[in-house]
Amino acid sequence: IHMRLVTLTFAERCCTLAAVVSRQRISMSTPPPPSSFIEDVNNQYEGFHRAFEEQFWGTKMALKDGSYTVDALTKAKGEMEAFLASKEKLAQTRGYLARSDLSEAERATLAIFERTFGCYIMESEAALALREKCTAIEGTLEDARNKMRLGAVLDGAFVELSSVGLRSKMRVDGSEATRKACWEGLRSIGEFVTANGFVELVRARNAMARELGYEDFYDYKVTQAEGFGKGALFGMLDTLEQGTRPLMEEARANLAAAKGEAALLAYNSAYMMAGSVTQKLDPYFPFERAVEQWGRSFAALGISYEGASMRLDLLDRKGKYSNGFCHWPQPAWVKADGSFQPTVTHFTSLADPSAVGSGHTALTTLMHEAGHAAHFANIKMPSPLFSQERAPTSVAYAELQSMFLDSLVGDAAWRFQYARDREGSPLPFALHEEDVRRESRSSRRRIVSRTPRSPSLRPLPLGARQAPLRGLLAPRDARRMPSPRGRGAARARHTRRPASDPLPL
Repeated sequence: IHMRLVTLTFAERCCTLAAVVSRQRISMSTPPPPSSFIEDVNNQYEGFHRAFEEQFWGTKMALKDGSYTVDALTKAKGEMEAFLASKEKLAQTRGYLARSDLSEAERATLAIFERTFGCYIMESEAALALREKCTAIEGTLEDARNKMRLGAVLDGAFVELSSVGLRSKMRVDGSEATRKACWEGLRSIGEFVTANGFVELVRARNAMARELGYEDFYDYKVTQAEGFGKGALFGMLDTLEQGTRPLMEEARANLAAAKGEAALLAYNSAYMMAGSVTQKLDPYFPFERAVEQWGRSFAALGISYEGASMRLDLLDRKGKYSNGFCHWPQPAWVKADGSFQPTVTHFTSLADPSAVGSGHTALTTLMHEAGHAAHFANIKMPSPLFSQERAPTSVAYAELQSMFLDSLVGDAAWRFQYARDREGSPLPFALHEEDVRRESRSSRRRIVSRTPRSPSLRPLPLGARQAPLRGLLAPRDARRMPSPRGRGAARARHTRRPASDPLPL
């Protein structure tokens, strides 16, 4: 009896083991539910994105923390792009998209997965090797450029100046010799980068793109972001250039007639067109009020940042990347449990408070980059891939709101509400008119300024179409102000998208 019990117990154990193995086989052959796959991709991408963006900020801002290095940036970028270039994840995504039981949110999220993975996957091993080569060259070149000793020879001595400082002097300095020296300083950047890998980078990028069937790297980038190639884009731009060429030629002729042929030289034209006006405008754009002007303008427009955290770096300094930008180490998105993850935003400006015109330039940059930050802070979609600026996000889509918001700085109604000197006096209409005429430089172009100080033009009431701007233009007193006037998708396996495929959002 004892032996029989032992035998039965052993048999039962064998049956139990077989059942466990069978369940494991079934589990291995059955993919997880769509929600689990989506959550896994979202969380992994969020981590890779954050690691890259933190390195991007630290190296571009020349922060002294030793953890920010070109090697670490290159590594983080490579890891993020390797994740986005996963053929396995693309295949899984398409498998889920073939199902009929997806929710609307799941289908939309899987669609952005498919489009994004398709932008990064490269079937060619040669192209993959070239992409790695490009990344390495980019890091080395950026590091060298950040350490470049830039400036101009002024009064016989070399004066170290950033590219921002050089451009500022070219715009406002009354000495032609100084302006020419600054122009030569800027030109030295071209000589420096071509001697430090730029030519090799262009060659490697174009070779990579051709391996993938594109005309060149620019064709590759345009198609990824906008859904159409370089040929289509250049067709649009050629139409624009040809249509505006007569205005440009007349403007140059008018400038030469008014200021002399020397006004057309590269180091003189900006000063001849803007120098005196820039100096007159300067008191009405004090740098210390830029953040207040941004905050009040956006608040009056009803623009919210939805709980975002923002890190601002507004002043020009040695080693800092010489162009304003806005990036998001933490994208905004709605998580699987329905909670909203606010964005963390990094954006920069390049102000030199001691330079004439710097306040206006810094404010314009601030309004632009803050516009990007507001845009991406308000994206409430079920994946961080909806709120990142790389392909398949359209460049035109990303720039639309920010360019509208920075255009307010040149708008008559905005200026009369916000552009004031340190004593609180508003910018005179005559100066605004001079600035508009300076920009147009064409006697055939009509200046339209709807302002209460222009007696020939009646202010427009704030009607329904201007409702979103009502708060912005509400004056502090009882006077009525006028209404202001504002001014690709992935190729899966790198094949052309069908014409019916919608452009990326």
